[in-house]
Amino acid sequence: MVGLSGNLGFTHDPVVVFEAARLLRDDQDIHFLLSGWGIGFERLKEMQSEAGLPNVSLVERVPDENLEAFLSAANVWVVPYRKNVAGVSVPSRFYNLLAVGRPVILVSEPEAEAALTVAENNLGWVVRPGMADELAKAIRAASVSADSSMTERAVQVAGNFVRDRAMTRYSGLVAELLQGNELERLS
Repeated sequence: MVGLSGNLGFTHDPVVVFEAARLLRDDQDIHFLLSGWGIGFERLKEMQSEAGLPNVSLVERVPDENLEAFLSAANVWVVPYRKNVAGVSVPSRFYNLLAVGRPVILVSEPEAEAALTVAENNLGWVVRPGMADELAKAIRAASVSADSSMTERAVQVAGNFVRDRAMTRYSGLVAELLQGNELERLS
């Protein structure tokens, strides 16, 4: 099961996911569970209405109280970004997916923060934006991957992004910046 979930807005490219589903429509072992809201989700509904792909199921926005169970339902999740959004947007859904221990296929420039996290920690695959054929190839690879340690690594890495750790890092950064300003003022 390949999942897509969340607010599909300006920075996202859900069309690349649908086109990958179209390329994989004859693969009986791969099914797409697409959920969300926003202009991109409306586009997915239009595309599915026209194409009627048998390997695609669309689900309206999942309530927050059911989100953890829903995110646990897919074997791999796709986070599809458009080209040229590295540094503009960080996919918040990415951190939810890590917390439930799911591998990720990130459609993104390789220098984006989430892409670096995926690559450095072997949490899934990074695919160039707009490349449905590369995304389909990564989905096929994920469908036969026997690397169950990705789940453990994802949960471990998610711990780096919990509120307490983030606040500690932010306060350290602010203190460092303030100290730097104080040193400049004194010199």
